[in-house]
This record gives sequence, C-alpha cells and structure tokens, in this order.
Amino acid sequence: MKILPPARTGRWLAWCAGYALLLWLLLILHRYMWLGEPFNLILAVRWAILALVISGIVNGFGWLGAQLVWIFSTAGTVAGLFLMYLYTYREMSGFEDLAGFLSFGLFTAGGFALGLIAEGGRLLIHYWRSR
Repeated sequence: MKILPPARTGRWLAWCAGYALLLWLLLILHRYMWLGEPFNLILAVRWAILALVISGIVNGFGWLGAQLVWIFSTAGTVAGLFLMYLYTYREMSGFEDLAGFLSFGLFTAGGFALGLIAEGGRLLIHYWRSR
C-alpha cells in the first residue's frame, strides 16, 4: 500500500499515536455525546488505554511489514465502530451500549484474525513460489 509507511520506520510511531487518538475520540464521542452519559474521568482513561492497546497491536504489525493485518484490522475496527454507533439508536431497553461495545469488540477481533489469515496465506504463497 502506498499510503502506509515502509516497514520498520519511525513514521509508524506517529501513525500509532494518530490512530489511538482518533479511535479514542470516536469512543468518547459515542459514550458521552450519543449515549448521553455523564463524564467520568476513570472511564475516559480506560477508553484511552483500550485505544492505545488496539493501536499498538495494529500498528505494531504494520511496523513489522504485515500490511494486510493493518488493513483488515482497521476495516474491522471501522465496521465495529459503525455498528456501535448504529446500535445506539435501537430501542434495546438499556442494552444498546453493551450490544454496541460487544459488536465493536467482535468486529475488531475478527478483522485482526482475518488479517492474520490473509498475511499467513500471502507468506505461504510467497514461500511456495520461491522454492
């Protein structure tokens, strides 16, 4: 991918910070604006830690050169965020925040797993062609 930095360069640290900040802002926006919950600093810090962990894992694989893992993980995270925002407007008698977070987690983990499978398949094909 041309938009991603080359493997093992320092630019991945900036990507990691930007990715974490954007993800944290979207999670905070959902919790405090769309759900209308009162601000809680401890919960905001927990969201920040979650965003940092997700960003660190995804961009760490990108730093290693596994671009398919980055692409699929980011697509899964975006799909999970979309579903989390979508569940906010359903009448689920108080469970819309739980259902949204579970769908976010499921799609994020699923995108990461698909990325690992795709990257493993790409490496296997490359190995077989080089032999």
